[in-house]
Amino acid sequence: MRRATALLIVALALAACGDDAAAGPFPEGAFAFSASSNLAVGRERLLVAVSTPQGSRLAAPTIPVTISVWLEGREDQSQELPGEFIWAVPDVSGLYKANFEFDQPGLWDVRVTPVGSDPLADFTVEVSADATTPGVGDPAPQSDTPVVADHPIAEISTDPTPDLRFYQLSLKDAVISGQPTVVVFATPRFCQTAICGPTLDRVKEIADAHPDVNFVHVEVYTNLDDPANLQVVPAVVEWGLPTEPWVFVVDAAGIVTARFEGVVTPEEITAALGG
Repeated sequence: MRRATALLIVALALAACGDDAAAGPFPEGAFAFSASSNLAVGRERLLVAVSTPQGSRLAAPTIPVTISVWLEGREDQSQELPGEFIWAVPDVSGLYKANFEFDQPGLWDVRVTPVGSDPLADFTVEVSADATTPGVGDPAPQSDTPVVADHPIAEISTDPTPDLRFYQLSLKDAVISGQPTVVVFATPRFCQTAICGPTLDRVKEIADAHPDVNFVHVEVYTNLDDPANLQVVPAVVEWGLPTEPWVFVVDAAGIVTARFEGVVTPEEITAALGG
């Protein structure tokens, strides 16, 4: 898990450090790069970070951008969309996101253009034929996960302010319950990207508004009281997660209807629930 997250750790660490950018074009030397690690053929959500060479993050709500993508050698068929700014850590660091149709596997070029300014240097992302995680339309794996009825909350969650509703059902029981489920894979204390806590908090924000939805938090590690000997929980492997955090929406029939890597907004989850 730690080796697998290396690229995204770098991306989000760069996006999270440094001072806020002022309104206006990015400074000389700024560059963009992907904060998504698991893109596959189909409609996918691309996250993009912007940084200075020194590592200060620059994405900001005051700097609108467009994002263009095209399969290498197919620039005449590029897709261009506004990059929607999204806070990674509220009021501290952020990214841009846009949903694109990737119709073929391979290397895709990405271009970020600040509105009214020259584009930043292009970069590439790899799009696979299939994602390692469950994709939209796939059955959700029925993973056994610990619940608060059997374990002290400190053994199964590093959330400093846990919502006990998120630990009432195992992931397996939630998936087969006949009700929709939102599952968050996150480790607020040991997160490699520093955004697990904020992502889990965003999901917690909407729980009251959806009393007929199961909410499940799966802590990424066991041995939480022994940081030197953390072990990845089986559910992480069963769901094929290369990074953390992840949020999935599963419908009443146990089918994945949305997946979100890293940063997600309450509005995105609510929309995925049909709200």
